[in-house]
Amino acid sequence: MPYTPMQLAEAFIHTGELADALDALNQQLDAHPGDDAARRLRIGVLLRRASDDYLHQALADFDHLARVSADDEVLRSVILERLQNLDGALEAMTRALAINPGDDRLTERNLHLLIAQNKIDAALELVRTQERTWRWLQWEGDLLVMSGDDMMATARYGLALAQMNERYTADDRFITPIRARLLLTRGDAYRRLGDIGQAEKHYIAAGKLIPTDPMIAFNRGLLAVQRGSIADALKFCGKGFSEASAALRTEMEIVLRGDDRYAELARQLIG
Repeated sequence: MPYTPMQLAEAFIHTGELADALDALNQQLDAHPGDDAARRLRIGVLLRRASDDYLHQALADFDHLARVSADDEVLRSVILERLQNLDGALEAMTRALAINPGDDRLTERNLHLLIAQNKIDAALELVRTQERTWRWLQWEGDLLVMSGDDMMATARYGLALAQMNERYTADDRFITPIRARLLLTRGDAYRRLGDIGQAEKHYIAAGKLIPTDPMIAFNRGLLAVQRGSIADALKFCGKGFSEASAALRTEMEIVLRGDDRYAELARQLIG
């Protein structure tokens, strides 16, 4: 008994033969244009083919679905984002949220797209409509940092940390890196505000949770510059610099060379 085009398509997808899978799906949809399962499968194959022509073909397929789901709109937004159409991607996510309001996954994707377009005020407005849990408080803190409001960001990070401390034990492995990240970002905000004591306190607490993170030592070095101790700055930044990946080291160099306060540290550390 011969295989159906759908059976062939699924077999070809399984073996990674995407061109053959696409041929089989084309046959299926030529014969059954109302087959939404085949059309969604073809969208997935076209997305994996990656070229702009295939991505545009995938977009056209969405218009032939009998019923568009929230997941369809998410996938459409991914394709539009790959095509550099961020406005279209955001519109697709707005439709996804209209279909499935209150879905945290959709809301976070919406946030990423707003941030990609530097629409920080709109992102803040969206976050502030969410439940006031540590997750959304952390997001609000991040967005406040992006908007330049470090003082308010420290307050939001503080609320997020307080909630986490109430909800989770100190040795909860899942939450440890998130708690450390909150301590680190709050410490960064205090450092930018010039509150050396609070910044140091938060960096030390973060270091106890993730002692291998090179950014903690590096940031303590930046703090040492603000204290006026170039010797401590070289010790801490040197440790962070030596333990960082190549990509992270590049980021550190950008920080050092981008602020006149760190000019002498940069000269001694990297030349």
